Amino acid sequence: MMICRDVQATIEFYCNVLGFQVRDRMDNVGASGWASLERGNVRIMLASPTYVPSPQPVKGQLSEVLFYFYTDDVEDLRNHIVHCGYPVSDFAVRFYQMKEIELTDPEGHVLIFGQDTDEPPTPE
Repeated sequence: MMICRDVQATIEFYCNVLGFQVRDRMDNVGASGWASLERGNVRIMLASPTYVPSPQPVKGQLSEVLFYFYTDDVEDLRNHIVHCGYPVSDFAVRFYQMKEIELTDPEGHVLIFGQDTDEPPTPE
């Protein structure tokens, strides 16, 4: 569940830029609603911070989260994101043999999309 200050705007991003569809939604809860979205076998939930209170940080724990999605065609996905006018990183091939792109959604959640590859790693 991704906490969002503006669930409605975030729904638009995930549907229009990343091809998700609304599975269920409640627009009248919390400050800006709640929604369940899906694309293929991937489901995510978006919630207003006043609908689902965020847990308090625990001393010594990290709170940063990166969402990693596996895709069958990272090049097509990047082209689509660029076509939608949304900023996205260049390709990077990692030492663990994944070709990846990275972008940030309107709420600041970091999204990484990767595809298996035999390409050599991108020089750092």
